[in-house]
Amino acid sequence: MKILKYISLILVLLLGAGCTDYNVIDTGVTDETTHKDRTLWEYFQTDPYNWSMLMEMAERAGLKNVFEGTSEYGSDITVFGMTNHSIRRYLLENEFGGVSDIPEEDCRQLILKTILPKQRVLLEGFPKGRPSSDENNVIGSGGKTYTMAAGNQLWIYTFKDTYQGVAEAGPARVYLVSPDTRKSTYVASHNIQTKTGVVHSLQYNFTPNDL
Repeated sequence: MKILKYISLILVLLLGAGCTDYNVIDTGVTDETTHKDRTLWEYFQTDPYNWSMLMEMAERAGLKNVFEGTSEYGSDITVFGMTNHSIRRYLLENEFGGVSDIPEEDCRQLILKTILPKQRVLLEGFPKGRPSSDENNVIGSGGKTYTMAAGNQLWIYTFKDTYQGVAEAGPARVYLVSPDTRKSTYVASHNIQTKTGVVHSLQYNFTPNDL
């Protein structure tokens, strides 16, 4: 039975890669007003294609109240959301047949590592920075180090990529760097606002243990 689940996961990942440009999933149109009458949890329910597995992990870890705005982490939070595609990759890499195979504490830690408690920070609120050019130091210049709900630290900064040969002419993008794993990821879709927080959807290539 597990073999069939693994084959299904592989097929989903391959199909998803074939339907996206530059390995980026469409995580929804950024609309700062559409979901302001909903909690984060209610917003996730409107988009099961992207968020059903995150919800399953949250329920398994007892963290539903975090997204409802009634937890110790505050009524207004910032979430760097890991979509179903990233979670499927994590399942495949760890030879899990489904979210129910992930230990409850692992679910809890993986989610809390992506949550900035007690503050709503939009794209425009993260400081500008530049990536490191020193292979021995993953922290570059500018930006800011934030402490996440799990206690881990992330160096977060915004940077404008080169566009049509012009440096920093592209749109601003939020980057997250983990000093612990030495891995970097970026936000694919910004500023999805709800009444209990804001979601920034992480890139297609993100895997939950990258942070």
